[in-house]
Amino acid sequence: MTDLMNAVILTGFGGPEKLVYTQVPKPTPKPGKVLIKVGACSVNNTDINTRTGWYAAEDNFQAILQDTKENNPNNTSCWTQNGTEFPRIQGADIVGKVIEIGGNVDSKLLQKRVIVDSWIREETLDDYQYIGSELDGGFAEYVVVPATNIYPINSSLSDIELATFPCAYSTAENMLTKGRITAEDTVVIIGASGGVGSALIQLSKIRGAKVIAIVGANKEAFAKDLGADFVYQRNDKLAENLAKYKITVALDVVGGDYFNLMIKSLQPRGRYVSCGAIGNPMVSLDLRDLIYKDLEMIGATRLESEVFQRLVRYLEADLLKPLVAQVFQLSEIKEAQQFFQTKSFFGKVVLDIEEENITKG
Repeated sequence: MTDLMNAVILTGFGGPEKLVYTQVPKPTPKPGKVLIKVGACSVNNTDINTRTGWYAAEDNFQAILQDTKENNPNNTSCWTQNGTEFPRIQGADIVGKVIEIGGNVDSKLLQKRVIVDSWIREETLDDYQYIGSELDGGFAEYVVVPATNIYPINSSLSDIELATFPCAYSTAENMLTKGRITAEDTVVIIGASGGVGSALIQLSKIRGAKVIAIVGANKEAFAKDLGADFVYQRNDKLAENLAKYKITVALDVVGGDYFNLMIKSLQPRGRYVSCGAIGNPMVSLDLRDLIYKDLEMIGATRLESEVFQRLVRYLEADLLKPLVAQVFQLSEIKEAQQFFQTKSFFGKVVLDIEEENITKG
C-alpha cells in the first residue's frame, strides 16, 4: 500500500478553483535529498503570481496569460521563465523536521528541525529552480528537498513563527546585499508593511542604515515598532515628505505609480533595487533621471547561499522579530490566499501543517 499525504495541488493557471486540497503519494528522498515533515509554511506573493501566470515577461503578457489559461499550461509564466508543470505543490517557506534521508546524506540530519532555502542552485543562473514553482514545495504534510538546502535551526521560535522568514527575509537580505547597504545609507522602502517590506526594515537596521518606511493607512505604528526612523503613508504629500531627506537607496517591492517617485527621490549616484512589482510591472522611465544622476538600477531575484546563511545566523542570534498576521490550516488554502490578497494586515499569513493527519492508503 502506498503512503498518502494531505496536500494542496495547483492544477493549472487560473483562479482559486485551481487549488485542490487532496491526497497524493508521500514522496521518497533520492540520493542527496531529505524528507521533511512540514510543520508550517507561509503564503507569499509568488504563490498567487505563479497561479495566475503573472510572471510572463512578454510585452503582450495579458494576451499570453489568456492563451496560457486556455491552451498552453507550460509557457514562460513563472519567475525563472522556464515554464511551470502541473500539477504542482506550491509553498516556499518550509520549516519542519527531517524524518528520512536518501543516500549520501549525513545521518546526523535525521530528526533535526530545519529551515529551508528555496533556491536550488545549478551551474548557471538560468538553471536555478525555486521550490514551490519548478519543484514541489511545502503546501503538504511532507516535502523532499536537497540536503544542501536545509539548515538545522537552533531557535526558541515555533515552526509557525520561523515560517514567516525564509522567502520574504531572504528576498529582503538579497536586496540589501545587491544594493550594498551600509550604515552610511538612508533608504526608502515602498511597501514597507508587507512581508518583504517589513523584513527590509529590520534587516536595514541591523546594517545600521537610516530607514524611511512607506506604508498603507493605519500601519504606521507597526513600522515604527520594527525600527523605522521615519514613517509616511502613501498619499499626495509623499513626494514632498521624501524631499526632506538625502536618500541614497530606494528599495521597491511595489512598482507601478510609485516607480518614478522612488527614482526621483534618489540622490546622485543613488541605487534603485527592485524585487517585485505588486502594484504594476509596467512603468515608464525618463532616462534623464537615470543618466544625469548617475543612478544604478538593480534587479534582485536569484540569491546565493551566503545570503540565506546570514539570515539563519540572525535568527539564531534573536535579531529578528516574527510577524504572524493570521494562521490557517492547510485545508483552508483558498481562505488564506483570499485574506492574503486583502493586504489589510501587517506581517505574514501562515499555514499550520503540523496538525494535518496522514492517511494510509
